[in-house]
Amino acid sequence: MEIELTRLFTKVIQYGGFSKAAEALKIPKSTISKAVSRLEKETGTRLLIRTTRNQSLTAAGRVFYETCLGPIQILEEAQKSLFGKDNIISGKIKLTAPEDIGTQIIAPVIGKLCLKYPKLEFELKYTNEMVDLVKEGFDFAIRVGRLDQSGLKQRKIGEIEMQPVASPLYLKSRAKILTPKDLEQHECLTLPSSTMSKEWLLKKERQSVRVQVKSQVQCNQISSLLKIAVAGAGIALVPQFLCRDEISEGQLVRVLPEWSGGKPVVSILSPLSTISSLRLNVVSAEIISALREALESV
Repeated sequence: MEIELTRLFTKVIQYGGFSKAAEALKIPKSTISKAVSRLEKETGTRLLIRTTRNQSLTAAGRVFYETCLGPIQILEEAQKSLFGKDNIISGKIKLTAPEDIGTQIIAPVIGKLCLKYPKLEFELKYTNEMVDLVKEGFDFAIRVGRLDQSGLKQRKIGEIEMQPVASPLYLKSRAKILTPKDLEQHECLTLPSSTMSKEWLLKKERQSVRVQVKSQVQCNQISSLLKIAVAGAGIALVPQFLCRDEISEGQLVRVLPEWSGGKPVVSILSPLSTISSLRLNVVSAEIISALREALESV
């Protein structure tokens, strides 16, 4: 079985179809179609279910793709190294991250990388939904919270300190907040479709308290909740790195400063080990450095 047949098969999945793969590789679509058909014939295994509009992997096709993707990319990176080091750090990086982390931390890093490495290309998808990295061809994902077991490479970056904050205007007109339970008498700004929409778990050293909260506003974007809190509508539980400027400028103050809303873990995931590719290694190192700086600074 020729390696080129396998390479073209993986490209169909990575690029999301025969036409897109042909366009990216600058070869006829018929060449790729014939290669996949030949691969299926030689292996005696159906790899793709094709319709007039799209195609999907069979169970055997998915296993074969996930097994071959790493070795194929390693071979491509090795081939690039034959043409000089300037050509190694090139190509597309596809990355997904939560909206707030992506906008506040990752976007500036991508801007710097574009200037430093003009041959790099980036496709960014900011979403709080879980995406299938292998199926959708992502190189990296930034995830917050507990991770399920998977075949992906996982690396812990740090922890997010969640802080309850409110504007001086809101606190001036409301009952004083001396204990976590006092929050139950206040308007809270929460995330929808999550346990945090109805209950906050606050911690102080070895103490922990569960607080039932009511919310006039629910929003899936924490940075929007932050702006609403600045306007004086209630108390928001937000990451420390997001509200740092608002606190230093006096637009927000910490409520119950000795208490925090837990410390969810931030991790980076990748289908491949970044050691196998200088391109992936350089980009992941810059992203990890920026995230750690943001999460650790006070």
